[in-house]
Amino acid sequence: MRPMRLDVRLFTLASGLFASVGSLSAEQIPPMDCIISPFRSVELASPVPGVLHSIAVDESAFVRRGEITASLESDVEMASVALAKARSEVSSEVEVNNVNYDYDRKRKKRIDTLYDKKSVSFDTKDQADREFSLSKFRLQQAKDLVEIRSLELVRAQAQLAQKTIRSPIDGFVVEHYKEPGEYVEDQAIMRIAQLDPLRVETVVPVEHLAQLQTGQSAQIHPETSNANPVVATVTTIDRVADVASGTIAVQLTLPNPDYSVLAGVKCVMEFDQTPAPRVTTR
Repeated sequence: MRPMRLDVRLFTLASGLFASVGSLSAEQIPPMDCIISPFRSVELASPVPGVLHSIAVDESAFVRRGEITASLESDVEMASVALAKARSEVSSEVEVNNVNYDYDRKRKKRIDTLYDKKSVSFDTKDQADREFSLSKFRLQQAKDLVEIRSLELVRAQAQLAQKTIRSPIDGFVVEHYKEPGEYVEDQAIMRIAQLDPLRVETVVPVEHLAQLQTGQSAQIHPETSNANPVVATVTTIDRVADVASGTIAVQLTLPNPDYSVLAGVKCVMEFDQTPAPRVTTR
C-alpha cells in the first residue's frame, strides 16, 4: 500500500505546482515605470560647409516641414545662378547656325540639280555636300550647348538651395547650437523635436509577453503636477529579451495634438488587460 500512497502524494504535489504556474501566467501586468520622449528628434545640419548667415526660428518655436530655419552665406551661389540664367537665355548661336543651315541646304539642292544636268563638276557637288553636313552639325552643337547651359542653371540653383536649411519635420525648436557668423561644417545647427505623437518606452518582464500585443492600449500617468492620465497604443514589442534583467522593451505611441503632454518626463503605465471576447462558432 505504501507505493500507492506515495503516488497519490506526488500527484497532489504536481497538481498544486501546475495550478500555481497557471495562476502565474494569468497574473496581470503590474503598473510599469516608463519614459515619455519626442517621437522624433532631429539634429539639423547643413549639407554643405559655410558661414551661418541667419537663424530664422527662435528656440521653442513651432516649425512646419519644409520651413526655412537657417541660411548660410550665399553671395557666390546667387551670382552663379544669375550668370547661368543669363547664359541659358542666349539663343543667338542657334539662330546664326540655323540661317547657315538653311542657306547650305538650299545651295546643296541647287548644286545637286546642276550636277544631274552635268553643269557642275563632282568637286563642286562634293564641296556643297560637305558644307551642308558641317552646317547641320554646327546647328545641333548650338542646340546641345543650350541644353547644357540649362542644366548648368539647374545645378547652380541646387547649389544655392543647399545654403538654405529647412526643417524635415513638424516640430519644436529645442535648442540652437550655432549662432550667425559661425562656421559650420559637420556640426548640427539646431535640434528639432516632433511632439505629436509622442513615444512612450517601458520594459516588461518576459513572463508577461503573452499578455502583450500591438494595438493594445495603456493608461499613461505622467509624473507632472496636475497631469491627467492619457491613452497610448502599443506599436512595437521587441522580439529579443534582455538576459540580465529578464525584460523586453515595449514602445507605445501617444497622440498629442494639443501638445498638452510634456516630453522628457517619467511616467507610470497601466496596460489595458481586458480579455478579448470569445468568438463562438456553431
